[in-house]
Amino acid sequence: MNQYKKLFSDSLIFAIGSFGSKLITFFLVGFYTYYLSKSEYGTADLLINTINLMLPIVSLSVSEGVLRFVLDSKSNSEKVGWLRTAISINLVGLGLTGILVGGVYLCGPQVMISSYVGLLSFLLLTIQSFQLIFMQYIKAIGKLRIYASNGILLSLLTMLFGLFFFRQMADKLDAYFLSLVLANSFSLIFLSFNISWKNLFIKEKDLDQVQKKQLITYSLPLIPNSAMWWILTTSSRFIMTFFLGVASNGMYAAASKVPSLLSVIGSIFLQAWQLSAVENYRKKDAGSFYQNVFNHYCTLLLVFSCLILLFLDPIASVLLSKEFYFAKAYIPLLLISNFFSCVSGFLGTAYIVVKKTKGVLTTSLVGAAVSLVGSLILIPLVGINGASIASGLGFFIIFYLRKKETNRLMENYLSARKMGIQFGLLVLQIVLNQWLTFSRLASIGSQILVIVCIISIDLFRSNPIRRRGRNE
Repeated sequence: MNQYKKLFSDSLIFAIGSFGSKLITFFLVGFYTYYLSKSEYGTADLLINTINLMLPIVSLSVSEGVLRFVLDSKSNSEKVGWLRTAISINLVGLGLTGILVGGVYLCGPQVMISSYVGLLSFLLLTIQSFQLIFMQYIKAIGKLRIYASNGILLSLLTMLFGLFFFRQMADKLDAYFLSLVLANSFSLIFLSFNISWKNLFIKEKDLDQVQKKQLITYSLPLIPNSAMWWILTTSSRFIMTFFLGVASNGMYAAASKVPSLLSVIGSIFLQAWQLSAVENYRKKDAGSFYQNVFNHYCTLLLVFSCLILLFLDPIASVLLSKEFYFAKAYIPLLLISNFFSCVSGFLGTAYIVVKKTKGVLTTSLVGAAVSLVGSLILIPLVGINGASIASGLGFFIIFYLRKKETNRLMENYLSARKMGIQFGLLVLQIVLNQWLTFSRLASIGSQILVIVCIISIDLFRSNPIRRRGRNE
């Protein structure tokens, strides 16, 4: 199959699953903001992001290694060996985490959450750690429809359990986490039934030891990278809570859900792109393929950003309850941050392809430092928008560093000239959106013109692929 057709086909499968699931999740924002107060929603957001931080630490990020090594495996026994090794590593990590959490609970100070919510949070962490491993394994062995179906199932169950427990339980925070635990549990069972467990428990000592060493060596740099990514996306929320209160974090969390539509688009494509990048890495036209895909990917992200801005008012009125409606003021800057997050993720694929994950860590480390310092300075000065600016700066630094490194790793010059011009048009649209408030017709017309210009730029002849070492 043609490499572009294969990428499109895989993207379409992921899109069907992800759009179905994310659409449900997207509309759950209005549901949650209706039942939860600003403080409750802010607390729930902090706990979920803490779980997201813990996941790669507990599992040593082996799920990422499972995807990469299973893709290279030739025999079924070798593929199952990678799954077996990942499960054993994850079990050890969960055991140590359980001991640590139990010790903190028994000896530590009282916290702002109930023990019931704490237990549900640990259960969610446990379930999701296995869920990630199974999902990456299923993706690597080519069961993309199962992978996509799981996304729809998980979101649908989350909505149904949420509807039930929010109406039945007085403590809405307990209801929130109980619905997540049950939904993820059924998702894990569904994934388990779609994995062949034959030979899983037939251990090959020498092979297992080799695989364990390779998996840990590959995955270890991804753990601090995940921590750095957490700093980029989440640390500002804790800083904001400290300076502005937990209610402000609730507003920021609600506003973040709208730009997350862009992240959904990006993540759908990147799931398919990871597979295509590995398969086409050693082909003669890999550089041209990489450049063309990068151009179209950036255009896709920027057009969707512009469409979100164009329909911002109706989107906010549907998704945000009255108490959270004014959070829409924070969305434009969050879109810029999410854009650079997506393109940074695209460039990060180069490290995955060549199995040099240390580069992912170093670039993320610099970006996280910029974001953290920026948050500490800007949030007290300009408030909630300070978090968006700091995050955007951090992701831009990562993009810049990874672009330079990608030119070396892929042995081709990756031009970002088109992206720069198109991004300038997005910034122009944000400015027009603020200035042309006196005329709704003029605002809409100018924004549509910007979208047309962004698409037109992408239709021009692709940037030439040049060997590395040339200046732009």
